[in-house]
Amino acid sequence: MQAVVFNAMLILLPVTGAKVLGAAFSGAAFSDSPGIEAIDQTRKNMDDAFASFAPRNPGDRYEFWYDVVDRELSERDVAAAHGFLLAAPQMLDRQEVKELMVAADAERQARADDRLTAAALRKLPTAIGLKYEEAQVSEQVVNVQAGLVEPDVVAEAPSPAVEAVNPGVEIATGRAASDSRFRLLGTFQDLADNSERWVRGGRMDSMTLKITAIGLLEAETGDGLSDTNIRAASILKSAMRAGRLTDDFRDYMTARVNAALPDSALRPALETALSELATNEVRTERVKAAFIEALDPRGLQRLEGDLEQIDRIGTLTSPGAAVTLIEQVEDSSDLRRVRLIAEAGGDRAVALVKQSGDAALRIADTGVRWTLEMVLQVMGMTAAALALIFVTWSTFRRNIRKRKKLEPMGT
Repeated sequence: MQAVVFNAMLILLPVTGAKVLGAAFSGAAFSDSPGIEAIDQTRKNMDDAFASFAPRNPGDRYEFWYDVVDRELSERDVAAAHGFLLAAPQMLDRQEVKELMVAADAERQARADDRLTAAALRKLPTAIGLKYEEAQVSEQVVNVQAGLVEPDVVAEAPSPAVEAVNPGVEIATGRAASDSRFRLLGTFQDLADNSERWVRGGRMDSMTLKITAIGLLEAETGDGLSDTNIRAASILKSAMRAGRLTDDFRDYMTARVNAALPDSALRPALETALSELATNEVRTERVKAAFIEALDPRGLQRLEGDLEQIDRIGTLTSPGAAVTLIEQVEDSSDLRRVRLIAEAGGDRAVALVKQSGDAALRIADTGVRWTLEMVLQVMGMTAAALALIFVTWSTFRRNIRKRKKLEPMGT
């Protein structure tokens, strides 16, 4: 009997241990909202990573740092360039870091990151500073034109730097702010046209169509959550159009979106809505009603969890930077890892990803969220280990204890 228990425990322990370790480190039990400890630890890991990028020879560190900043500005990646500027204390030698921090303390900006950025730019040639400002203006213009951000309300005339970057582009003012948020998503009339093309078998990506519909429908609720979903839908749609999602993450998001708007409910509803001739206004309202009817509340709730992560990444960095970050994502666990490095480093997360690719996701120290299942598994492992120790001790004790000597009977 003890042999059976011993063999059973030998099998049970590694199996249960593998399940616990898998749940702890696969990301399945990671919290959606990282805690302060996880953010602090991830920030320390990022500091170590940036320090490892720099050459060992202190004399070569400034040149390397200069090169990576110039490289990102040449690619018009303002977020990555800003991230490397913020990483200067980790990438430069000690003497230069001391000078940098003294210069940063002398700056008058309110935020520490702004002071550090200004001081870092002063250590670089003037041409790099001008290049950085031009790239910032260019990025803002591109984001406004794409509808990824709302244009700022400006009372002043455009600066010479703006005119130099895009002399033929006029940055929209507050009168267009109400419409700019939907520029990438389009309008309900565009949605009706694309829906008809999809129903008729034309070339139309159903994933893009559904994301657009969800974003437009959420826009009508007018609450904070809907704004989150609109921004996230715009970022996701932009990444899909640019082909910058991994196959695994695209499949994952496709499954999420299809759960929120299943084809089995959407296609019949759209076919009915588009079956009769009508004016554009009537047809648009019918298509809108068809999408509302086809929405699955549970599927939409699960999708909103992922959209919240994407929106948070975009808020901590920028819409364009968010596309760069989610380009490394393959599943929901990776999405939470990206959110964590964005929480810990802001634009430094973009620089980290540009420098090390998907290896940057391993920097995230997400911690473990203890679930009831994991607690029970650990308790089972403990019980199995105790049983194994008891059986081993009993067997050992029985086999080594001294046998009593048999005394001869009679004399």
